[in-house]
Amino acid sequence: MHLKLDRLITKNVNGIAIQIYASLIAYLILQLVSVPKEWGEKMLDKFRYLQACMCQQISYVHWMEDIMKC
Repeated sequence: MHLKLDRLITKNVNGIAIQIYASLIAYLILQLVSVPKEWGEKMLDKFRYLQACMCQQISYVHWMEDIMKC
């Protein structure tokens, strides 16, 4: 995996650090979330499942409550 600096939103040091931390947090969340087996076990499958859940419920508060129940 290569870090493609041309795709980052900002070029300054603080902005890059924030984007790297945000990416790491998103990666860890995807690792911790369990999804139904019908959706698959790959990281992309988990991401697609979460996207589908978020599209059904716009409120992130309710979405997080449903995720925590699993």
